[in-house]
Amino acid sequence: MNLDLRHIRRLMKHASRSAFFRKKFAGLKTGKNAEPADFWRKLPLTRLEEFVGEVAESHDPYGSRWCGPGTPLILFQLDYDTAPSLYLPLDRRALQSYAEALRRCWSLLGLQKGDVAAIFDYGTSPLSYLASSAFTPYLKRGAAEGLGCWTVCNDGIASMSQRAVEILKFVRPRLLFVRADCLEPLAVEIETRLRRLSRFTEALVVSDNECLLSRADQQRFERRLGLPIYRLLRVDVAMFLATECPECHLLHSWEDLYGVETVEDDHRDPGNLYLVITNWFARCCPTVRYLSQIRASLAGRGCPRSPGDLRIAA
Repeated sequence: MNLDLRHIRRLMKHASRSAFFRKKFAGLKTGKNAEPADFWRKLPLTRLEEFVGEVAESHDPYGSRWCGPGTPLILFQLDYDTAPSLYLPLDRRALQSYAEALRRCWSLLGLQKGDVAAIFDYGTSPLSYLASSAFTPYLKRGAAEGLGCWTVCNDGIASMSQRAVEILKFVRPRLLFVRADCLEPLAVEIETRLRRLSRFTEALVVSDNECLLSRADQQRFERRLGLPIYRLLRVDVAMFLATECPECHLLHSWEDLYGVETVEDDHRDPGNLYLVITNWFARCCPTVRYLSQIRASLAGRGCPRSPGDLRIAA
């Protein structure tokens, strides 16, 4: 990441408006001659368990992270199996920037003006609610409007696989986005009712929250269905999206939206690197150095499809 002390100070000052980060940053000061990278590493990592604990202790559904004026415009329950549940509050700026991240994912995957994208996921998934302003109040331009695409959604329940196949047959989207736990039942339905999937769509894109389809499973489903399968990574608590590039087969991310680094986690799995995310646009619900559950390493830039993007091997 390209960091300077002024940038770090602004981030700390803003994030400290929330009770959660005010406690985390207590006692940290940036010296005039400090090296930005050295000081950045002093900022404490944030773990999912901390968010859950803060919700339980404070009885604040936002986990004491909301630092915007008034109340949020939109609130989504996050896709984590925790007790208590976690919620994401959004203002207009964060909602629009988050949709821009999805637009870039779609663009990288080849969606263009006039194409149709089909989504087999829950309505509370960012793949759905960021897709179109028709689905979400206060969203000015979803990914579909940003690219001039059309989008069709199907509820992300495995038992709805039959309806997802009907959508494929009649809509014939260029890409079908599928939540990971629906991939197997959808594949069974496709094998039962469609002779050749490539007649109805060009590729599947499999999405999961803080988890990625393994390379072995990816290749296995490609052989079963006779189509390319790409992986799209969500880290919902950090409002993070990154997608596998059809050209280089690494995950692409964008430094104007996210700060991405990798660190060892001695508490969890010593010797392995995990993805750490800072969200630059989520000013009313900050995320600073969130330690995800994704093992990863950073790759060099230079993909022919999008040379300036940050790339992640995971």
